[in-house]
Amino acid sequence: MQLSQKIRIYPTEEQLQVLWDVSEKCRLLYNFALSERIENWKEQKEKPQKERNYITYTQQQNKLPQIKHKYPEYNN
Repeated sequence: MQLSQKIRIYPTEEQLQVLWDVSEKCRLLYNFALSERIENWKEQKEKPQKERNYITYTQQQNKLPQIKHKYPEYNN
């Protein structure tokens, strides 16, 4: 049973640059979101359990349109 198939691509230099730019933007967004959650966790861990309010994935996902508006380079 074959579950996946590997396909080799041969991008041009221009396409390769676009791929690197996209992966760099994804990496920056991911690391920013991760650091935001880590900082939030550090702040919240000292509070009593009923008062804790952690950042969720959905909250961060809903902030993406604001980030795209503030930083236009993340639009496409």
